Amino acid sequence: MENKVLFCHGLESGPHGSKYRALVAAGYEVLAPDCRGMGLEERVALVAPILLAEKPLVVGSSFGGIVAILAALRTGVILPGLVLCAPALGRAEVPIKTLVVPFPVTLIHGLHDTVIPLELSQEFAFYQGCEVRVVQDDHFLAKCDETIVGALRAF
Repeated sequence: MENKVLFCHGLESGPHGSKYRALVAAGYEVLAPDCRGMGLEERVALVAPILLAEKPLVVGSSFGGIVAILAALRTGVILPGLVLCAPALGRAEVPIKTLVVPFPVTLIHGLHDTVIPLELSQEFAFYQGCEVRVVQDDHFLAKCDETIVGALRAF
């Protein structure tokens, strides 16, 4: 098992929340840069060198999902796997149809998410040819730690 995970947190959350703690508890060495207060480009610039140096498994939550995708695509790094948790897809500057990720991706999206529409993850999965795990949860996926860890272990 690849033991190193980069966790990219969401726009209004922090680097050491419940998803981070669940990854640590599962035995992963978790790299979690603090991106609070940063815009998209600043976050991508912070994450990209970590991807290049470590080539870790990656978990991107909400806004951290689009950050992880863009950082990987801009560096050209091939990652062992990417788990996107209710990713903030559909931003005007990043059309879903143009995102072609050349490594394994699993999406986890809550059926009751009122922040990011489930349809965006489904559209990305259609174009990417990857799996979307629809779970009985909301945007924060607070009940899905085991699902997230299981998706990582599948890589």
